[in-house]
Amino acid sequence: MAVQRTDAASWLRELVLVYAMCWTVSLGFVAGQTGQLNVDASPQNARKIPDKMFGIFFEEINHAGAGGLWAELVSNRGFEAGGPNTPSNIDPWLIIGNESSIIVGTDRTSCFEKNPVALRMEVLCDSKGTNNCPSGGVGVYNPGYWGMNIERRRVYKVGLHIRSSDAVSLTVSLTSSDGLQKLASHTITASKKQFAKWTKIEFHLKSSQTNTNSRLQLTTSKSGVIWLDQVSVMPSDTYMFCRLFISKRQ
Repeated sequence: MAVQRTDAASWLRELVLVYAMCWTVSLGFVAGQTGQLNVDASPQNARKIPDKMFGIFFEEINHAGAGGLWAELVSNRGFEAGGPNTPSNIDPWLIIGNESSIIVGTDRTSCFEKNPVALRMEVLCDSKGTNNCPSGGVGVYNPGYWGMNIERRRVYKVGLHIRSSDAVSLTVSLTSSDGLQKLASHTITASKKQFAKWTKIEFHLKSSQTNTNSRLQLTTSKSGVIWLDQVSVMPSDTYMFCRLFISKRQ
């Protein structure tokens, strides 16, 4: 067996040597050759571009679209970034409160058939009883793409889809990165019956201050289960007033 292995190794070395010699010789032939390229750019040989032909190329790399040209401030607004299976990662969303007051996860109960993953918040604490919620409530927050740039007196359009097992009192706020400075807020209140099915909510927030490292937070001090999906924050002065396009100022 040892002799066979030696013969195989010798054969392999010879094969590599022959290949290297052939490659070296071919380089010598190529290096000695010359070539000429003629380009005829005369107008009579040009092709006319159709008047109706136009186009643009855009590639979504390194947040050039989401987090860049697109005016959406919320990152992972549909909770789909963690994949279609649940439970899933909701990054960059983070939880406000501890496990004794709130349980946050995902499930496949969204009203969107093509994007079925939704956020589920089970609030265990309350403003009454023995398990009181902490000051300011519990919930989730989203820092956007490396912090939201919120400007004083600028108006932001907020939209979200919500469903609940109980009556709702949910405060939607734009705050500083630590949550201590409140820039704008709005409280959504509804009976158990109103949000028994998925409901779309839209409203505007006007910031009282400027903060270049802000976040969106959704908090409550009322026990129950709340489902959220497609949470959006955009400046109201997006280009052509369309929520699908770019912001006038970035």
